[in-house]
Amino acid sequence: MRIKLFIAVLLFSGSLCLNAQTFKIGASAGLPTADASDISSFVLGVDAYYFFTDVDALIEIGLNAGYRNYFGKEYEFGNVTVEAEDVGFLPLALAARLKLFGLISGGADAGYAVALEDGLDGGLYFKPVAGLDIADTIELNLGHEFIFADGATWGNFCLGLLFEF
Repeated sequence: MRIKLFIAVLLFSGSLCLNAQTFKIGASAGLPTADASDISSFVLGVDAYYFFTDVDALIEIGLNAGYRNYFGKEYEFGNVTVEAEDVGFLPLALAARLKLFGLISGGADAGYAVALEDGLDGGLYFKPVAGLDIADTIELNLGHEFIFADGATWGNFCLGLLFEF
C-alpha cells in the first residue's frame, strides 16, 4: 500500500511539474552601444526562452537561445561609399526573472555568445532586462545587452516583444 501511495504521489507531482513550464518566442530591435556603435547602425534579434516554472511564478529560471544581427554603418569618403559588414551572434544563456504582482519582471540572461563571422571569436554574454507582462500572453521588455568578444564590447539598448505559450 505504501509503494502504491508513493508511486501515486510521485506521478501526481511529476504531472504538476510538466504543467509548470513557459515557452516564449519573440523579436527585439536595438541601438548599438559601446564599441558596436562605431561600426553598426542598429540591431535586430530573435529569442526563444524556455522557463521551467509557471508563467505566474515569483521566480522564473530557464534557458535562452537567440540571434543578433548588428547592421553595418555606411561611410562616405568623397565619392566613395563603404559599408561595414554585418556581424551576427548566437547567444546561449541561462535566464532568471523575479516577477512582482504577476505583472512586472526584472532579471538577467547570462551565458556565451557564439560569433557567426569568420575572424571573430565569441564571448561572455550578459543582458539585464525589465519586462511588463500583458495578460500572461505578451511580454514587453527593455534590456541592455553586452557581448564581450575579442577585446571589444558589442552592446545594445533593446526593446523586445515576446509571445508566451
